[in-house]
Amino acid sequence: MGEASRRLKGPCICGSRRPSRDCCYIDGRWHKLPASLGLSALPAGLALNRCYMNALGNCGGVISGEHLISEGVIRVLTSSGGFSVSGLPWLGPDEERLLAPSNLTANCLCRVHNSALSPLDETAQRFFTNIKIGLEREAQNNIWLMSGHDIERWLLKTAKAMASSKNLAHDGLRLSGAFASDVDVLNMLDDITAWPKGTGLYCLMQTGHTFENHLRFQLYPLTNESREISGIGVNILGLQFLLLLEPPDLAKSPDLVGAKFRPSEILIQYPSVTNRIMLSWSDGRLHQDKLTAKFVKVLDAG
Repeated sequence: MGEASRRLKGPCICGSRRPSRDCCYIDGRWHKLPASLGLSALPAGLALNRCYMNALGNCGGVISGEHLISEGVIRVLTSSGGFSVSGLPWLGPDEERLLAPSNLTANCLCRVHNSALSPLDETAQRFFTNIKIGLEREAQNNIWLMSGHDIERWLLKTAKAMASSKNLAHDGLRLSGAFASDVDVLNMLDDITAWPKGTGLYCLMQTGHTFENHLRFQLYPLTNESREISGIGVNILGLQFLLLLEPPDLAKSPDLVGAKFRPSEILIQYPSVTNRIMLSWSDGRLHQDKLTAKFVKVLDAG
């Protein structure tokens, strides 16, 4: 039996336990559908002041201690030691501090909405895990599949939690947490078709760019002239992305020229091994750009 046939009969590469041919292998190609969160369809309830989704009018339960960065992602980042953060408004310039996961929580979401958003947390944990495994030399020709929309929405969810808890700063000054007026955060979290054309995930890394693989997740806000949040810059284990929440103006953003919009794959190549993270997009566009990371050398621990 060929490798392709074994893969189709085995557990799907999306991480479910269903056979691939009954899960994400659709019409001769791999495609992972985005999670259906159903935020606007939740039963009517309360509008709890401290829940950042209270405008939906369907809060429930008490306000829970929401991890600003998903607990599962923190576990991936702390798997080899400590977890450090920088760039938060309560840290000094260039200050980096080692924190326990419990230090990165805020009471900004009710239990009902926290639970509804959990599929995004699960995707993010798997995404970080797969990148980490892929960057390890002993990994062997792995293939993983996930929805790119779920990664985008997790990044937006993370930014919204940090903004609502006043944990975002720009140029050393704490931001109010307001998003640009045309950024409909709640609708964009719930419905992937609510993302305006040209918004979403951009990879800034160009051919020949080198980076260091490190257990770090950095997030910083992009702001407009009114200091409102219009996007997010992120560094995921050394890989650099922008999440744009407004359509880009290339004249004002020269860094985006040549950037890869919603890449279809992240390839991590070693001389005899290639690990693939396949990203599915359901926006009706043809996505063929690939982010390729090639092993160069092991850096000395010191």
